[in-house]
Amino acid sequence: MFVQVSHIEIFPDKLKQIKSIFRESVLPIIESQDGFVKFHLYTNEKNNTIVVNSFWDSEESIERVFNSGIYQDQVTKFEKLFASSPIRNVYEVSI
Repeated sequence: MFVQVSHIEIFPDKLKQIKSIFRESVLPIIESQDGFVKFHLYTNEKNNTIVVNSFWDSEESIERVFNSGIYQDQVTKFEKLFASSPIRNVYEVSI
């Protein structure tokens, strides 16, 4: 299994709106992709940061979704809420 991890700085007081967009708009799209396993959103309102983890059955599944433009389409939904572009990395789940 592999995980795509995105670290993101957000604008203050935007967390509620961000969670709503993830719940209502992003998750339905991501969950419908081949190879998707699960999704976690970690939040730190004090530091205005979030970490988005999406778990996939293979690295190829992650890259297919990324290269298809789906990832960037989802990021665009947060243009006015993210203070920085996501820092994205892919890891193999080892334990």
